[in-house]
Amino acid sequence: MNFSQDTSEETTNIHSYTEDYLVVNGTKFDCHCLIHKDGLIQPWAPALPNSPEPADFDAIIACEPEVILLGTGTKLTFPPKEVRQFFLRNNIGLEVMDTGAACRTYNILLAEGRNVAAAILLNRNY
Repeated sequence: MNFSQDTSEETTNIHSYTEDYLVVNGTKFDCHCLIHKDGLIQPWAPALPNSPEPADFDAIIACEPEVILLGTGTKLTFPPKEVRQFFLRNNIGLEVMDTGAACRTYNILLAEGRNVAAAILLNRNY
């Protein structure tokens, strides 16, 4: 899906996505990604993509977002209890949704000026 939202060079926008890739600030990523509004865009390789662990979120936690959107591919898959408790203990919101919804919600929260981050899982096997 492509977005037609105006973008700012000061923030990190998700321009489009498919099941196999994301386009963030004009760059195509065909891997799982961590994205933060202030410019962090990096490939993400959780130990087990279908079951991430708290340590898999270290790079995005370091950005101190108020909420992290976890996109779980085309199917909604909740992370293990330990991950949910980790976010609760660190006072960071965790919203779990399919990847399309996570990308759209990320851009909406970004436009509202929120300190948002996304951890996006694609449907590719790595």
